[in-house]
Amino acid sequence: MSVARPLAARAAPRLRAMACLLLAVLLCALPVRAAEPIARDDPENLLRQATTQLLDVAKQARDYAKDDPERYYAAVKEVLDQVLDMHYFARGVMATYASARLYKSLQSDEERAAFRDRVERFVSAIERVFMVKYADALLTFAGERIDVESLPSDRPDHASVQQTIYDEHGESYVVQYSLHQAKEGGWLIYNVIVEGVNLGQIYRNQFAEAVEKHGGDPDFVVDHWVELMMGDGEAAGEESSQ
Repeated sequence: MSVARPLAARAAPRLRAMACLLLAVLLCALPVRAAEPIARDDPENLLRQATTQLLDVAKQARDYAKDDPERYYAAVKEVLDQVLDMHYFARGVMATYASARLYKSLQSDEERAAFRDRVERFVSAIERVFMVKYADALLTFAGERIDVESLPSDRPDHASVQQTIYDEHGESYVVQYSLHQAKEGGWLIYNVIVEGVNLGQIYRNQFAEAVEKHGGDPDFVVDHWVELMMGDGEAAGEESSQ
C-alpha cells in the first residue's frame, strides 16, 4: 500500500503557505543584477541583499519561467546557495540518521562512506524541494511592507532576525530566521519559523514518519524525498510495497 501520496498531500497546503511567507520575508528591497556575491558579515544585511537579487530574478523570469522552469530554478538556487546552510539544515532534518554519535559508532570505512553519501544525497534532495516550492511561490507574490527587528541572542555565533510581513490586504505575519556563523566564515540561515511553525521540525517529523512507514529504511526515504514531498510519490510507494 502506498503511503507516499498521503504524506505529500498532508504536507502540501502548509508547505505552500510557508513558501509564500518565506519569499515575502525576502522581498523588501529594490532589484539589482542577480548572482552578485552576497556579503555575509551581518544577518540583516545578508537577508536584504538576498531579497534584492531574488526579486530581480523573479521579475526577469516572468517572461520565460513557464517555458523554461529549470533555467529559473537555477537562477534562484544561485542566490539561495549563498545564504542557506542547507547541509546543516538537512542533517537536522535527518536527526539521528545523520548524527555525529551514529557516525562515531560505525565500525568500517565502508559504513562511514555510506553514511556520508546518504547525507550528501539528502542535502541535494531537500534543497531541490525547498528551492522549487520557494521559486514557484516567488513568481506570484505581491507584498506591501516588511518590518525587520533583530532579536537578542545569548550566543555570539548565533543570531535571530524577526520580520513582520504585511500583505496587500493588510494582514501581518511574523517570520523568524535563525542564523549561525559558518565554519568557513560569515552568517548563514539554518532554520526558519513561520507564525510559530518551525520548518525544520516539520521536515524532521515528516522524515521520521516516512522512514517508519517504509520499513525503517532511511536510504529509501532519502532517494525518494523529492517524490514524497512534491506530491508525486505513487511510484515510490509502489516500489516500497513490493
